[in-house]
Amino acid sequence: MNDSPAASGFSVAVVGFGAIGAPMAQRLAAHGHTVRAVDPNPDARARAAGAGLAAVAELAALPTTDVVLVLVATGEQLLQTAKAACERRRDGETWIISSTTGPQAARDAAALLAEAGAVVIDAPVTGGVPGAERGQLRFLTAGPDGAIDDKAAIFAALGTVVRVSERPGDGQSTKLVNQLCSSVHLAAAAEAVALASRLGLDPAKTVEVISGGSGASWFFDERGPRMARPDDQHDVLTRLAILAKDNGLVEQEAETCQAHVPLLKAAKSQYARAAELGLLEHDDSMLVRTYLS
Repeated sequence: MNDSPAASGFSVAVVGFGAIGAPMAQRLAAHGHTVRAVDPNPDARARAAGAGLAAVAELAALPTTDVVLVLVATGEQLLQTAKAACERRRDGETWIISSTTGPQAARDAAALLAEAGAVVIDAPVTGGVPGAERGQLRFLTAGPDGAIDDKAAIFAALGTVVRVSERPGDGQSTKLVNQLCSSVHLAAAAEAVALASRLGLDPAKTVEVISGGSGASWFFDERGPRMARPDDQHDVLTRLAILAKDNGLVEQEAETCQAHVPLLKAAKSQYARAAELGLLEHDDSMLVRTYLS
């Protein structure tokens, strides 16, 4: 992470001014880059304007820009964005795909954009909203090393780079491995906190005792304290819907490569229960309620 402004900023179009895109755009602007938000949602554009950023509904409304940072929700949206962009040449642009879309969508978008003259870096992120706000995201990059080096000031404003390969799609595949771990660890943490409650233990004290020990995980340490207070109205730091969506991507890719993922399937049943209880727009720590209801 680098908290000093860039000496010479890039022009950046941030496509998707949502929960993660918004703080990323604001950090880039604070670091001396010229940032424009692109979002079809008028409420999102209003939020961008309120943050002092220019905002448009479509990328076509902008001239060629140094960097296009993509933070849309799905692979379908990524491909729609790429196809629309490729109605004209994109020479001189570097596209950083930081959405979690699955590898095939990233490869297809990269192929389209490369034909139009753009350089593409497949770079999904981990760290969630807190990481975006603090400039502590991890970019799992798959793209030309020279392009990553050239846009070092962009990555430095937002977090750190972990180089996976130079082949688009490999960043997405690595992110799906990460999301499998995240999904299972979150469910395990919720199950453990619920068990503590059923055993008559103080959940908060149990979390404190186990955190940092052999039975803990990053999710247990980070989400456990909030899980121990399941009836509180927590701020939504990371929506449960994100992992629920990514579970589907992981399962799809696992089926494609014939990988056995029984733990994912077990965890996925709890996310399905969360959907039944109307919890998907809540903070993901509320997965614990699926064990207590």
